[in-house]
Amino acid sequence: MSARNRLVSVLVLSEQPVIAAGVEHLLARFADRIVVVDAAAADADTVVLYDVFGLHVGHDEDFERVVKEYPDRVLALSRVLQPGLTARALDLGAVASISVGLPAEELAAAIETFAAGHLQDGSQADLDNQADRRRHLGRDVNLSPREQEVLALIVTGRSNDEVAAELYLSINTVKSLIRSIYRKLDVTSRAQAVAWGVEHGFPFGTERESDWSPGRPTDRPTRGPDGGKARPAFMD
Repeated sequence: MSARNRLVSVLVLSEQPVIAAGVEHLLARFADRIVVVDAAAADADTVVLYDVFGLHVGHDEDFERVVKEYPDRVLALSRVLQPGLTARALDLGAVASISVGLPAEELAAAIETFAAGHLQDGSQADLDNQADRRRHLGRDVNLSPREQEVLALIVTGRSNDEVAAELYLSINTVKSLIRSIYRKLDVTSRAQAVAWGVEHGFPFGTERESDWSPGRPTDRPTRGPDGGKARPAFMD
């Protein structure tokens, strides 16, 4: 095998040129192992580093396109002060996340570990990544599918009455679900629950149900053949 064939090719995608240039500069130290390529030179084995800031400016569809074009090859470049964007990227299909602030050696090692398939092979690195994903996405609190629905609507600003109408539940059932959500999240107020939801990737504010995907992009609520609300895909 030639030296070229042993190289890991990396495509860096960022809305901020300074981030893309900075990552390329850091990786230049490892030119014998890693090469940064543009989209034209990328192939099915290329590792894609996607800066989650792109989701902040509303590029969900662009990210989904990238995930489809490079299946199981996307790493999210996370921002410390915006954990919700990291959760959003993982929810939409990134395999793992790495901090944009990693030292060069750790960044290169993370890319090589990912390129070698060690985040999807049952190894300790894979198990650690699965635990990290659960933490980012809030899976470790074990919200039920219905509680996820209720929390998603609360995060988008719905009142209890609106949640009840949206999900065809009684107001008492909604209140009971909200109490259970608070207990599992270890919060005591709606504002704290909203903050937790935003941090873990639930769409915030003006984003409505059609934009929501707690768990996976296919987990959005669907409608039955009569136009009524069907069970979400993750409950099937």
